[in-house]
Amino acid sequence: MPIRYAGTLAQLLDASIQAHANRLAVLAPGRPPLTYAKLGHQLDAVARTLADAGYGRRSRLAVALPAGPEFAVVVLAVCRTAVCAPLNPQLEQETLAGLLRAMRIDALIVAEGEDSPAVRAAHQTGVALVRLKAAPCSDAGVFTLVAERPRASVVLEPPAPEDIALLGHTSGTTGTPKIVPYEQCRAVEAALNRVASGQLGESDRILLVTPLYSLGGIRRTLLPPLLVGGSIVCPVSHDAKALVDHLQEHSPTEFMASPAMLLALLDEFGRRESRAQHALRRIYSTFSELPAHVRDRLETEFGVPIVLTYGMTETGNIAQTPFPPERAPPGSVGRAVKKEVAVVGTEGQIARRDSEGEILVRGTEVFGGYENDAESTRKAFLDGWFRTGDLGRIDGDGFVFLVGRVKDIINRGGDKIAPSEVESALMQHPAVRDAAVFSLPHPTLGEDVAAAIVVGNEHWISEREMRSHLRRRLAPFKMPTRIIVMDALPRNQLGKVDRAALAKGVEEESPPDMEAPQEEWEVRVARIFSAVLADPHIGRQDNFFERGGDSLRGMRVLASIEEAFGLKVRLELLFDNPTVAAFAGEISALARRPNDMAESSGH
Repeated sequence: MPIRYAGTLAQLLDASIQAHANRLAVLAPGRPPLTYAKLGHQLDAVARTLADAGYGRRSRLAVALPAGPEFAVVVLAVCRTAVCAPLNPQLEQETLAGLLRAMRIDALIVAEGEDSPAVRAAHQTGVALVRLKAAPCSDAGVFTLVAERPRASVVLEPPAPEDIALLGHTSGTTGTPKIVPYEQCRAVEAALNRVASGQLGESDRILLVTPLYSLGGIRRTLLPPLLVGGSIVCPVSHDAKALVDHLQEHSPTEFMASPAMLLALLDEFGRRESRAQHALRRIYSTFSELPAHVRDRLETEFGVPIVLTYGMTETGNIAQTPFPPERAPPGSVGRAVKKEVAVVGTEGQIARRDSEGEILVRGTEVFGGYENDAESTRKAFLDGWFRTGDLGRIDGDGFVFLVGRVKDIINRGGDKIAPSEVESALMQHPAVRDAAVFSLPHPTLGEDVAAAIVVGNEHWISEREMRSHLRRRLAPFKMPTRIIVMDALPRNQLGKVDRAALAKGVEEESPPDMEAPQEEWEVRVARIFSAVLADPHIGRQDNFFERGGDSLRGMRVLASIEEAFGLKVRLELLFDNPTVAAFAGEISALARRPNDMAESSGH
């Protein structure tokens, strides 16, 4: 389908800066706000610095920074003048190195003085570093850049509409990253569609909760308000307590978050003596399924509509539920937004309404194909339609319902995890002879990661040892919550692991009788788990994550431990010791060593 809009992000951003010079553009906690006029000066300064260092219109610059106004403004500056590849700084070194190679990155922008997996990945791949230095007292988003290995300077040249603005990435069932190029004109189309579908204007202020290392975060929360004279709030922490404070301090009109984050915010609201004040008009839920009862609770507590959304890296926003007074049917993710959506039957033909099949989408936002991967591109499209890999149906009123996925990718609260990558990490342990990773339902994340392993007869391995092994090889969000040991993995007639049988077997297990905590520390930890999970029936062998916990609730456990016992511990300690008994044992051991650095203990 041809692109309707022929402009560039630079043209639209510059026009908005000129039209709204004195309005506030960027806000952040503890920093003076940045006006549009000053934002324009900052964007120009970054463009000149990059050009002087040899990076111009077609240079590929990756960005791996912590959340905050610097990350937001760097992304704006780079995609305005070059090619921007935002990366998740929490990924492990080998994954980041693979992405730097696959994206053919020229330089990586990181924080000054940082020695992170991203920095080590750059050294590993020979990618040049550009260091960002922000002054703590400067306006939000003001910083300087220093290139460590500058090249010959280039002449500033504005991008053309067909030039790549953003580089994203995704993982298929093999776990191999596929690179998603997103042109200037498509990025403009996506941002303007979001402005139209969200009815955004000068009075809107978006709280950036969705991470900016995802194309969705850039296309749907960063760019749209700034194209119409609105503003963005850039928190440095996504802790639920801090976000509720931002709602009161900065008065955003909307934000977009995962169901896990929305539940954490709901919990935080419930702990406050007085009802939190806010200026929200609506809240968007994205990444994974939001149960109906949770949606109802959120709408009651916040007093605003919760809008469900469905989208992908390759497509932008596909569907969303309508604004009141219209209501989507239960279980629907809404109607198509500025796109055509269809279902393909088993014979490859477009199916009738209410027939189940793979969801197809096409429109001007949909990308044109994976970079340097003609085979994956061929498989991804059917007669001009992009194949989402999701199974679903469309009813007579155009509402889209999702019923499953063709692919094996696990969607853990918005983080997409390839089972093969986790299996590879499991198999690197000398005791493991076979391994399979599969998904289990989770009350807040939608899906959770579980693993089954087969251990050689001559070996024995504890769950704690296996978690320690995995933690050195996987990002925290890829860690399995449950690891079970089996004599053999179930396989189908073709010899492939039957993941569905694994999940069914775990779900059908009879829960053991609750074993009461046996000593004081177990009683204390069980009380904290119970308070965080809002579940009074927590026994000493209950697993925090299996009972509904996630990393956000895990941070609340750590905060309670610090408040009650004065101990600072890292989240890895809870991941490695998720039961009441195991975690209590670690906490009691740390409490007996008050002179030790508990915070440095990952155990």
